[in-house]
Amino acid sequence: MNKLKEFYRSFRFRLFRIKPNSAGWTSFAPLKIIPEYKVDMEKSQVTGIVKHDGEIYLTVIVDIHNNKTVTRGSLRRIRKYTHPFKKEHYIDMVKGEAESLREDQTFR
Repeated sequence: MNKLKEFYRSFRFRLFRIKPNSAGWTSFAPLKIIPEYKVDMEKSQVTGIVKHDGEIYLTVIVDIHNNKTVTRGSLRRIRKYTHPFKKEHYIDMVKGEAESLREDQTFR
């Protein structure tokens, strides 16, 4: 079966110059609301705050040593400004910032 698929793909490429699609799907979107970060070196915590018009909508606290994450709030009321990003995307951004801080601390 694999030989048949390979023959079919090579045949399509030779005749129509159609390359096989082996890549995934990626979408790009501008980040309209950027979280603010506060780093507390004594408690080894990184806090990410998502604000819009001076009001705090989402707070993400990442404890680096205990590897715990606490979230408060939601993005429901500002969905039109954060679309296509969801709450999980902002949590991942703050976790990524905390990981980079952890790496910086291990090299010092």
